[in-house]
Amino acid sequence: MTAIYVNDPANGESVTLSELSRRYGISTGALSRRYRRGYRGTELVALASKEDRAKAKHAEWRAKAERQQVIIEANSAALLRPIKHIASASKMVGGKHHV
Repeated sequence: MTAIYVNDPANGESVTLSELSRRYGISTGALSRRYRRGYRGTELVALASKEDRAKAKHAEWRAKAERQQVIIEANSAALLRPIKHIASASKMVGGKHHV
């Protein structure tokens, strides 16, 4: 596994996540997850309260649920379109409209 280098927010020194975890008393796993989520600088080493973590987790859950709902609605709408097309096509026989 390749070491990930980041800048220490306190002094700008380039260090590995492992070294940063020792300096700030945060597990390497937590820093790695934060880094993958896009946190950098002071955000990477900030200690969050349980309440803040719970709010963030809930916001992530809500966003995921909303994305799933949009996908469900899009799939449902796509399924309805061909049925309307087939219904209007069934009215035509030999290129003529029948009533």
